[in-house]
Amino acid sequence: MTIDRKHLGRRYGPYRFRVGLEHVKDFVSATGGGVPGRVFSAPPSTGHPFTWDEAAAKVSPHGGLVAPPTFATAFAIEPFATACADPALEVNVLRLVHGEQAFEFEQVVRPGDVLETSGEITRVQERGNLEFLEVTTETRNQRGELVVRGVWTAIVRN
Repeated sequence: MTIDRKHLGRRYGPYRFRVGLEHVKDFVSATGGGVPGRVFSAPPSTGHPFTWDEAAAKVSPHGGLVAPPTFATAFAIEPFATACADPALEVNVLRLVHGEQAFEFEQVVRPGDVLETSGEITRVQERGNLEFLEVTTETRNQRGELVVRGVWTAIVRN
């Protein structure tokens, strides 16, 4: 079924996410080759020290631990996922793949930040037997500063 272009401009959110110290450390460990957990943990082999080593991060230009850029996937995906599952769009999620995502980073994310992400459908396009659904998201921190802008693309096979 074709996604109706009347959904262009449809908005989702805001979705709130409180960034915890352990969220960041677990993410870095899981994606950086470490051993996640609290008992048998090991530092990641590829993570930047400012993202997991509190002592190194304290003397960094940021003055404390910061999340790696890829951590944005943990909180900024919510409007995209909601759009893909929105019954009004009539997307068959069994025929959907996450095509791509792109980010523009404006601020670092720190433990203790309270982030709000909103999104909007910015493109619906048909090419042959494929449909493209694009959702653009913006995440702001507790000070109202833009943290990250994302563009997420789903591809649906008809």
